[in-house]
Amino acid sequence: MEYIVLDLEWNQATPNRDTKLEAIPFEIIEIGAVKVNEQLEIVDRFHRLIRPRIYPELESNIRKLISISQVDLKKGTTFTRAFRDFFQWCGEEYIFCTWGSTDLIELQRNMKYYHFRPLSQGPFMYYNVQKLFAIFYDSERRNRALEYAVNYFHIQENGKFHSAIADATYTAYVLQHFNLEEAKGYMEIDYFHPPKRRKDQMYVNFADYAKFISMAYEQKEDLMRDKDVKKSKCCVCNKNVVKKIDWFTNNSKNYYGVFYCKQHGYLKGKMRVKKSDAGKVFIVKTMKKITEEEAHLLKDQKEKIKKKKNNNTAE
Repeated sequence: MEYIVLDLEWNQATPNRDTKLEAIPFEIIEIGAVKVNEQLEIVDRFHRLIRPRIYPELESNIRKLISISQVDLKKGTTFTRAFRDFFQWCGEEYIFCTWGSTDLIELQRNMKYYHFRPLSQGPFMYYNVQKLFAIFYDSERRNRALEYAVNYFHIQENGKFHSAIADATYTAYVLQHFNLEEAKGYMEIDYFHPPKRRKDQMYVNFADYAKFISMAYEQKEDLMRDKDVKKSKCCVCNKNVVKKIDWFTNNSKNYYGVFYCKQHGYLKGKMRVKKSDAGKVFIVKTMKKITEEEAHLLKDQKEKIKKKKNNNTAE
């Protein structure tokens, strides 16, 4: 198994010049990637500049951030050629590693726009190195900039940040400080393409929580009636749990509930209603162990929301 450490730079619409396309709000203009073996040694690199077609002129904030000039971009190749070369370079079996989750989202949006075959027919696992750094090395659990992690590990700076190949290389150097077997319990799930069928739904147990990705529906009402969305399991033993506090929300997007497992105690459930790029809706549900005190706090939170709604109705 090999690991592809990926970094992208992109451009966006220039106000008063370009019409922003909802299907592709950010156009990829540079791809940098580093191939790492199972010993976390860098074995190869890939780099391409891409000539923009949708937003041809660099937006002012982007121009200040990256080290690519307008002249450089004119020498770039097409998106289609660059990414055909890239996926051929990746090989057959690999796992993506990125700093944050945004790169894979924008990659798939660009691929969809240019009619590429999807990275996957449904959700897939990858390593979010930014998240791993927060878990293992940052007590504040903040989403730090890549430069912060590079300085933290005293990694020698050999290239400008916000250069795709330099950032991919820096991310690979940060990755070398992790035991990936241990980090497997904290992998991320990309669900740009949610499950299409019930049998493809995803339930994964991580180190200290479990996550469920439902199939996608046209309507939210149908989604919330789904039997797999309504039932919940213990994140430790996968057995059905007793509902203590029914699902509640104050914004119709995030739902919370409290459940009880006879063997493992109280659990907090969180459901997020997500909208796919195709316009369908699906659920991302997480289950995590909590204390009895935390369960009571959630009960108080539900009561406050209920009271506020009743007051608003009375008015």
